[in-house]
Amino acid sequence: MDGEGKEVPRETARRVLQASAVEAHGRAGVYVTHARVMERADMVDWEGFKAIAEYLEWRGWIADTAADYDVFTVTISGVNEAMK
Repeated sequence: MDGEGKEVPRETARRVLQASAVEAHGRAGVYVTHARVMERADMVDWEGFKAIAEYLEWRGWIADTAADYDVFTVTISGVNEAMK
Protein backbone atom coordinates (compact mmCIF):
# COMPACT_ATOMS: atom_id res chain seq x y z
CA MET A 1 0.00 0.00 0.00
CA ASP A 2 1.29 3.44 -0.87
CA GLY A 3 -0.79 5.99 1.02
CA GLU A 4 2.26 8.16 1.59
CA GLY A 5 2.59 9.28 -2.02
CA LYS A 6 -1.05 10.11 -2.60
CA GLU A 7 -2.44 13.57 -2.29
CA VAL A 8 -5.76 13.50 -0.50
CA PRO A 9 -7.90 16.42 0.62
CA ARG A 10 -7.03 16.63 4.31
CA GLU A 11 -10.42 18.02 5.36
CA THR A 12 -12.24 15.24 3.52
CA ALA A 13 -9.92 12.64 5.05
CA ARG A 14 -10.69 14.05 8.49
CA ARG A 15 -14.43 13.92 7.76
CA VAL A 16 -14.12 10.26 6.67
CA LEU A 17 -12.12 9.37 9.78
CA GLN A 18 -14.63 11.11 12.03
CA ALA A 19 -17.53 9.39 10.25
CA SER A 20 -15.77 6.05 10.68
CA ALA A 21 -15.28 6.66 14.40
CA VAL A 22 -18.94 7.64 14.82
CA GLU A 23 -20.09 4.52 12.95
CA ALA A 24 -17.88 2.47 15.32
CA HIS A 25 -19.49 4.26 18.29
CA GLY A 26 -16.04 5.53 19.30
CA ARG A 27 -14.70 2.01 19.85
CA ALA A 28 -11.57 0.71 18.20
CA GLY A 29 -11.78 -2.63 16.41
CA VAL A 30 -15.46 -2.36 15.47
CA TYR A 31 -16.13 -3.10 11.80
CA VAL A 32 -17.79 -0.38 9.75
CA THR A 33 -18.92 -0.41 6.12
CA HIS A 34 -17.80 1.97 3.44
CA ALA A 35 -21.42 2.66 2.45
CA ARG A 36 -22.39 3.95 5.91
CA VAL A 37 -19.15 5.91 6.30
CA MET A 38 -19.51 7.50 2.86
CA GLU A 39 -23.11 8.44 3.61
CA ARG A 40 -22.20 9.94 6.99
CA ALA A 41 -19.21 11.79 5.47
CA ASP A 42 -21.44 13.06 2.63
CA MET A 43 -19.25 11.48 -0.06
CA VAL A 44 -20.35 10.12 -3.42
CA ASP A 45 -16.97 9.66 -5.14
CA TRP A 46 -16.02 6.00 -4.70
CA GLU A 47 -12.51 6.42 -6.13
CA GLY A 48 -11.91 9.42 -3.87
CA PHE A 49 -13.08 7.40 -0.88
CA LYS A 50 -10.70 4.54 -1.71
CA ALA A 51 -7.78 6.99 -1.96
CA ILE A 52 -8.68 8.47 1.42
CA ALA A 53 -9.12 5.02 2.99
CA GLU A 54 -5.70 4.02 1.68
CA TYR A 55 -4.23 7.18 3.25
CA LEU A 56 -5.99 6.50 6.57
CA GLU A 57 -4.68 2.93 6.55
CA TRP A 58 -1.15 4.16 5.81
CA ARG A 59 -1.42 6.52 8.80
CA GLY A 60 -2.51 3.59 10.98
CA TRP A 61 -5.94 5.07 11.66
CA ILE A 62 -7.92 2.24 10.06
CA ALA A 63 -7.08 -1.47 9.81
CA ASP A 64 -8.46 -4.92 9.04
CA THR A 65 -9.58 -3.73 5.65
CA ALA A 66 -11.44 -5.96 3.23
CA ALA A 67 -10.93 -5.79 -0.51
CA ASP A 68 -11.61 -2.27 -1.78
CA TYR A 69 -12.27 -1.04 1.77
CA ASP A 70 -15.76 -2.52 1.79
CA VAL A 71 -15.42 -3.02 5.56
CA PHE A 72 -12.70 -1.96 7.96
CA THR A 73 -12.04 -1.09 11.57
CA VAL A 74 -10.90 2.12 13.19
CA THR A 75 -7.77 1.76 15.31
CA ILE A 76 -7.23 3.25 18.76
CA SER A 77 -5.03 5.94 17.24
CA GLY A 78 -7.72 6.55 14.61
CA VAL A 79 -10.39 7.08 17.28
CA ASN A 80 -8.04 9.40 19.17
CA GLU A 81 -7.27 11.37 16.01
CA ALA A 82 -10.96 11.64 15.12
CA MET A 83 -11.69 13.10 18.58
CA LYS A 84 -9.17 15.94 18.21
